Amino acid sequence: MIPYAGIQDDEALFAVPFWQSLGRQFEIRAFHHSIPLMLISYLGTLKTLLYWPLFRSFTPNVWLIRLPMVLAGGLTIYFFYKLVARSSAAGAVLGAFLLATDPAFLLTNTFDWGPVALEHLLLIGGCYALLRFSETLRPVYLTAGFFMFGLALWNKALFLWAFSGIVIATVVVFPRPLVSILTKRHASIALAGFLLGSFPFILFNMRRSVATFGENVRLDVASLPAKWIQVENAANGNALFGFIAEEDYVDPPKAVVSVTGRISQWIQEHLGRHRSRGFLYVFGICLALVPIWRHSRLAWFSLVFLAVAGALMLLTKDAGGATHHIILLWPLPITFVATALTSIPVRWFSTVTGTALIMANLLVANQYVSQFERNGAAGNFTDALFSLTRSLNTYRTETIYVTDWGITNSVQLPYRGQLPLRFASDPLMTDTPSALQQTQIQAMLSDPQAVFVGHVAAREAFTGVGSRLLRFANSHGYQKELLETVRDSNGRPVFEILRFHRG
Repeated sequence: MIPYAGIQDDEALFAVPFWQSLGRQFEIRAFHHSIPLMLISYLGTLKTLLYWPLFRSFTPNVWLIRLPMVLAGGLTIYFFYKLVARSSAAGAVLGAFLLATDPAFLLTNTFDWGPVALEHLLLIGGCYALLRFSETLRPVYLTAGFFMFGLALWNKALFLWAFSGIVIATVVVFPRPLVSILTKRHASIALAGFLLGSFPFILFNMRRSVATFGENVRLDVASLPAKWIQVENAANGNALFGFIAEEDYVDPPKAVVSVTGRISQWIQEHLGRHRSRGFLYVFGICLALVPIWRHSRLAWFSLVFLAVAGALMLLTKDAGGATHHIILLWPLPITFVATALTSIPVRWFSTVTGTALIMANLLVANQYVSQFERNGAAGNFTDALFSLTRSLNTYRTETIYVTDWGITNSVQLPYRGQLPLRFASDPLMTDTPSALQQTQIQAMLSDPQAVFVGHVAAREAFTGVGSRLLRFANSHGYQKELLETVRDSNGRPVFEILRFHRG
């Protein structure tokens, strides 16, 4: 799926420090260099650091951006299998196949706009390291586990949901093993590892008066019903239809010519269209069968984790309302289903149910491929971004004013920030601009080297910015010249490149 969609602006956010200062509030000075600690108050620069050698050695493109995160997802599946295998060999096999075919997991790790891929890897890698410590009592595993948890917190502060779930689930489900290995020395080692991994995050909050929590922690109960719909959609695999893969009702379709597309169409013609995998039904069946699997402590661990982490997510304002938040609970829902199913003594039931769920996963994943091939990418993942990136190279000697969100970071990637872009939507966000905003718009229009790029009206993220610019320009004696309409692979207009002239 890597080349199907354009690089979304949030997906490219981690690369911004390679060409632009984030401001003193997000950086520290060391050895005569500015070192970025955080991208925003809850998102760290761990991914930036990991990509630094890649960006120095290769020209950024869609494969360089996405392939490492796909590999991170593969490592997550490997450690997930190793982790569950300590409790149930059959559960590990089933769980690994369920995770490897899970549509939400595959898409969010491939198009890592969340970002979530490193969070999954650090969560499961840390848990596996701690399990190895409980088996061997070697401090290196304890240090590694909590160091990975610390890195996960720095990478994305929302890891506190998962970390709270891990701690409480361990205390509730594994109290005796925990007490037997919990010594002052071990606690000190764990704390040191965690502080080392999360040091940039802690340093940022020490310098910014705990900005991460002050700016982001708010209680929200009113949105629970809407958030639960997002949980259902993510669990059943249909949350990203129309968000990443365009829907069938959006015309025009394009001819499917690739081998992958033809195979996908053949499967769809013979097995039907499948947009939901029914995971919640299986989850509910496993809950109803609790008397049969009640001795599976890993299943109980997963349930406690989901109750704690899920509650924190759903009760936080502006969180839990989108797939890239819901997926942070993964792979614990799969852990529960896989271990509960394989703990049921009726082997044929476990085999049939598990196999049916894997097949349902594959059919939904195939539906995404089919829609990518026929309808292209949707929204801010549009593949028109590839064409726009090439087109803007023509104007790199001029000043390019970007009037809408979803363009700047994406098109700067292959140029390593060398395009002369200026984000220009701020004064266009209102129908009644202030005197200062009018001066800003006038300065852009009077710039003889100015080129404007934005979405066509129907695709705007900030609705109305294009019409406001045109209205202001016309009222001040400027005429629009359409330099280029940039279309996606289906021929649909997505972006416009403009210039304005007097009279």
